[in-house]
Order: sequence, then C-alpha cells, then structure tokens
Amino acid sequence: MTKHVTSFQMTNKMNCFKRFQPEVESFGLAHGLPPKSVFHLTLCLDELVTNIIDYGYADFDEHPIDVTITLDGSRVNIRIEDDAQPFNVLEAPDPELDVPLEDRLRPIGGMGIHLVKNMMDRIEYTRADGKNILMLQKNICNECCPQG
Repeated sequence: MTKHVTSFQMTNKMNCFKRFQPEVESFGLAHGLPPKSVFHLTLCLDELVTNIIDYGYADFDEHPIDVTITLDGSRVNIRIEDDAQPFNVLEAPDPELDVPLEDRLRPIGGMGIHLVKNMMDRIEYTRADGKNILMLQKNICNECCPQG
C-alpha cells in the first residue's frame, strides 16, 4: 500500500490559514480526497493552529509549528508539533451546548475543539522534549461509503 506524505512548517507569526489551506487543498486534490474531508481537515487545522498561536506562547518570539499529513489507504493522519505551553485538547471541557449562552458557567469558547473532536475519528496527544504532539486521524471511507 502506498503512503502519500506532505510536510510543511509555519510559525506563530504567519497568517497560518494562508499557509496550510493551499497545502491541504493541494494534497486532497492530488489524492482524490472528497471535498467534505478536505473541508474538515482544513477547519480542524485552522482551529488547532489558531489556538496554538493565540494561547500557546507567553513571549513574542517566533516559534515553529510543524505539520505532516499522511494518506495511508483510506486514513488521513495529521501530526502537529509545536513548542507552545502544554495543552492536551482531549482534556478540554466540552461546551455547555444544552445551556443558553447567558446561563453558561464556563466562559464562551470550546466550540472549535468540540468540532475537532467530532470531525476526527481519532485524536492522540503527547508531550515530549518540550513539545506538544497532536495526532489526528480521519477515516475517509466514512465520507463516501454509506453505513448500515
């Protein structure tokens, strides 16, 4: 089975969406990914990288954010690595979707991570050598094959 891989780097000083959106779209087009899957991948990367940039750094220095996308059969794997403050998206509380906005106990937020958790089929987080490593997996077959 052939693996297809693309990797790229951005920094916390870049307009991240302009950097990764063409990469994801080009990868999806080159490998025949369904447009809905490409949209999900792009949306999830936008949310996660924006959170890294907005909340991850206490200084104003430039920091690298590395992304690798792999297509292995019907699975797309995304690896995001950064040297921001530790943050495990799996431990982020779910938004209070059943409570009116004005009555929520937690501050507004968390919808993006909630979307990521629901759009991806698997998420793993590790912290190693001062870096956050987030692994996302999307089963493409879910988008094109009817389920019984």
